[in-house]
Amino acid sequence: MKTHDDKKVVKAVDEALKTQDNLITLSSGVVLRGKKANPLTLIQVMASFQRPTPPLVYMKAMGREVENPDDPNYLEDVQAWKMAYSNAMVTAMIVLGTELESKPRGMPGPDDNAWIEEYSLLVNDIHPENKAWRYLTWVKFKAMTDEADMAKVQEVVGALSGVRESSVSAAEDFPGRDTEGR
Repeated sequence: MKTHDDKKVVKAVDEALKTQDNLITLSSGVVLRGKKANPLTLIQVMASFQRPTPPLVYMKAMGREVENPDDPNYLEDVQAWKMAYSNAMVTAMIVLGTELESKPRGMPGPDDNAWIEEYSLLVNDIHPENKAWRYLTWVKFKAMTDEADMAKVQEVVGALSGVRESSVSAAEDFPGRDTEGR
């Protein structure tokens, strides 16, 4: 029979393990703490990117038009859609579902200006006065140095927020989704 103290110990251990599971160690050595992001906001972000539809081609033998998923322009559109969609999801998950836990000694942080000088050489549209922009851009520019880092953020924040891969597919049918491609 468990005593009241045993239950407290079990609860404390469970909480400690949950806390450790929420840590996201990036390839740069930066550690982010994952937290729950509003799942409705994440689903809205997913739903705002309409997957391109294949063009129709007339098939004389069938006497009707059919979709042509091998059309080169369509394949380019799908690739561009995947990139924009992935970028938007990672952006939403970083901004809404992470916070800086630690960074390697000597590495400039989001509030430092050294990395801003480098970044401004590459990109014209910068907003260093905006704290959320600084954090997001720093994570993407300095902290995430490997493709696997994006997957780590999506996995942890998605799990904490209740948004899984199946939800990504379901987002295409999300109520209120713009079906006209606007």
